[in-house]
Amino acid sequence: MNKRAIILFTCLWILLPSYPVRGTEDMWGELLSTGEYYTLLGPEEQVLWETGHQMYLQDQYLGADNNLYEVVEVDEKNRLARTELVERTELEVFPWNELRKELGLTVIEGTQQTERGKIALYHTHNAESYVPSDGAESINGPGGIHQVGQAFADALRELGIGVDYSETLHLPHDRGAYRRSRETVLELLSGEPDAVFDVHRDAAPQSAYAIQLQDEWMTQVMFVVGRQNQNLGVNRKYAQSLKAIGDDLFPGLIRGIFYGRGNYNQDLSPLSLLLEVGAHTNSRPAAERGISLFAEVVDLYFYGPVAEAGRADQGRAAMRSVWGVLAFTGVLAIAVYVINVGGFGAALERVRARLGRSRLE
Repeated sequence: MNKRAIILFTCLWILLPSYPVRGTEDMWGELLSTGEYYTLLGPEEQVLWETGHQMYLQDQYLGADNNLYEVVEVDEKNRLARTELVERTELEVFPWNELRKELGLTVIEGTQQTERGKIALYHTHNAESYVPSDGAESINGPGGIHQVGQAFADALRELGIGVDYSETLHLPHDRGAYRRSRETVLELLSGEPDAVFDVHRDAAPQSAYAIQLQDEWMTQVMFVVGRQNQNLGVNRKYAQSLKAIGDDLFPGLIRGIFYGRGNYNQDLSPLSLLLEVGAHTNSRPAAERGISLFAEVVDLYFYGPVAEAGRADQGRAAMRSVWGVLAFTGVLAIAVYVINVGGFGAALERVRARLGRSRLE
């Protein structure tokens, strides 16, 4: 999306009425009251995930094991959602420039692709907090989730990545917050970041997100992708690419991918993702450790393996060219010498004579 299109879209959005149009709130999903959560069950009644997200038919869940499930029954009274196995997904890494090209967006070419760019961060639900560390699940103002966002920003900056971190408040904590945060997303997009992350925490039991990695307890990170979104195909490829890299780099760090009913403002950018960094029952330091590791996943996807491989290939090609030129020059010099002295026999005798004089000296 170019700057002119972003400005036009922003103007149109500002001119819209401030109250929600009937039915549009459904575009931004629904959350349960803190302390309430759905249990997602697999075909064998095994627990797949516990979450504060409202469950709907046709929602999908890609687990840590890359099995894809679809919700086929919702028991609202008991907060249960039953699923069927759709497929075993073989994750593939789609280069982010290819995803941009797929939507007709500007693609960074040449050596510029190896340079680290900028990542944008914000919080739709600013009040979200972590009970063990913050004393409450929600704080009226910048909650504990802001410190997790700051840890994410710091980790990205330490890797040499530019960060545009918005701490704009979109209170209160309700579905309307997505409508209010939409203007923040548009403002961030005007800075042309490579990607945008909306950082949240889930509402679930502590065990739903706790994991021990690198001898430390931390929280897993869950990706949320909105199904009511024209960018769904690209968002799906993008989320699965990040999970594939995360699985290789830090197995278990990525909790999974939830494809839920809603929009989550992901229609504004194909490389936009909602992150659930632990739950309200986890400690904030654990969430900060988890999101800091995820920063390395982001770095590798946008600025790591492909760029480094490209540079390495170019370097090897350059060295081959240099050695090729040197070898050709050497062969040419020998050929000229042989011709000038009257053939290989004469050239060999001259070399032997020079070696003999060198020994005597």
